[in-house]
Amino acid sequence: MFQRISSLGGDVQPFESGYLLTDGEGSTRGEALVQTNGRLTKCGATATPEFIAERTQVLEATSTKPLPVTRITEEDEYSVNATATVASTLVGAKVTLDATGLLVTATTASGVFEISYTDGVTSGGVTRGYFRR
Repeated sequence: MFQRISSLGGDVQPFESGYLLTDGEGSTRGEALVQTNGRLTKCGATATPEFIAERTQVLEATSTKPLPVTRITEEDEYSVNATATVASTLVGAKVTLDATGLLVTATTASGVFEISYTDGVTSGGVTRGYFRR
């Protein structure tokens, strides 16, 4: 789960709530999302997310309930767990997201999440970083 912990500019991002999920999809609080065809959907491993879901929402066959989200900026630092060991040598490198959109991997090819800190713990360790284009 991505949790915003700070901003380089010191600002606070407001929730936005006018977005619907893609029909037939649900979302989990802290999930990385992108907008496709005017609807929110889970972010792919190598896509740069645009939003973080601010609540868990069950799937609806036809999406009618807007999902509150926070828009991601390049100044926002996030804390998130990893699916594999993120070594201290990866600080400054970009890693990919896992298939759930809730965690990061240690894979650097086509990475989108720039590591600023890692505790180096095997699977499930805490990392911090920024979404940078």
